[in-house]
Amino acid sequence: MAEASKASEAEVRGNLIAPSVRRHAWINIAGPLCAIFMGFAGAAFYLHPIGVLRWIQTTRLGWSGATQNEVALNEGLMTYFITGGYWDQYPVLMIHGVGLDAGLEWRGVMRPISDAHFKVVAPNLMGFASSEHKQVNYSIAYQAGALAGLIDNLKLDHINLVGSDVGADVALYYAVEHPDKVERLILVSGGLIGARGADKLRKGLLPTTPETMQAALDVSFYGLPPMPQFMYERMVAAVADDMQAQTDMLNSVPRDEAHIRSKLGQIFNTLTIIIWGGKDPFFSSAEGEALHATLPGSATVVFKTSGPFPQLEHPDDFADSLVFILKQVEGGR
Repeated sequence: MAEASKASEAEVRGNLIAPSVRRHAWINIAGPLCAIFMGFAGAAFYLHPIGVLRWIQTTRLGWSGATQNEVALNEGLMTYFITGGYWDQYPVLMIHGVGLDAGLEWRGVMRPISDAHFKVVAPNLMGFASSEHKQVNYSIAYQAGALAGLIDNLKLDHINLVGSDVGADVALYYAVEHPDKVERLILVSGGLIGARGADKLRKGLLPTTPETMQAALDVSFYGLPPMPQFMYERMVAAVADDMQAQTDMLNSVPRDEAHIRSKLGQIFNTLTIIIWGGKDPFFSSAEGEALHATLPGSATVVFKTSGPFPQLEHPDDFADSLVFILKQVEGGR
């Protein structure tokens, strides 16, 4: 008992002599570091808002197993995201539309589709984001030609094409020109939209003013809080280089859709699914049903509570639906 008492007394004296260590001293270190990091992040977003958004989505895709690559085509340098896996997996090629790029549009669905044992490829169309910008006419036909170059370069076959808004026209254009390469067509909120539909997209999704930029961000579900007017002005300036490609694609809708319509017989046996949101202000249910009637044998999927980007608003449900579609064959086998 005496030894225990002495030990206890020694411990007490030691505690009195030694400097006290605060349990939460790490906060004094982590707190300032977090403040510095947030300061740098805020400054970067202030100076390069669109660049930061794209970097965040590229990083997120990297964490989910998708890498960004580039390939030299006749049309110039094209960048694309691609998931890991085996090359014998059937490819799913996802084509973005106007207002966005590949990383921003498909950020929430690439991983779950890849997990279902598909090879997912999402290119930045020519004139968008980090793909090459040139003084050419970025028509739907031109984009479909660049897409053909990417597919040939990656040696893809039995392709499942997914296209959003005017990207759906790019998918259709490629399909009617290369019907033997396409396994399935999934058209999201677009396809044969006509001049009137192109005009709606031009007014609603092309970020040419601070007001349209804010509207585009709102419907794209970035979750950004309201910002000062000058921040939207910076964003408009940051995407100005992409405006030529977006405008050219929309301007080419009447001519290139006429070409698509003239060759629809080429994809008569291609399994085609049309997807749209029930609250989409740019692609109505009437337009979806009209496209369904134009493509005999096609099927429809409607996300009743979604706007123009069901893949962004309901990514899990969208991915589940897409995987189900991708595992179907003609005749429901």
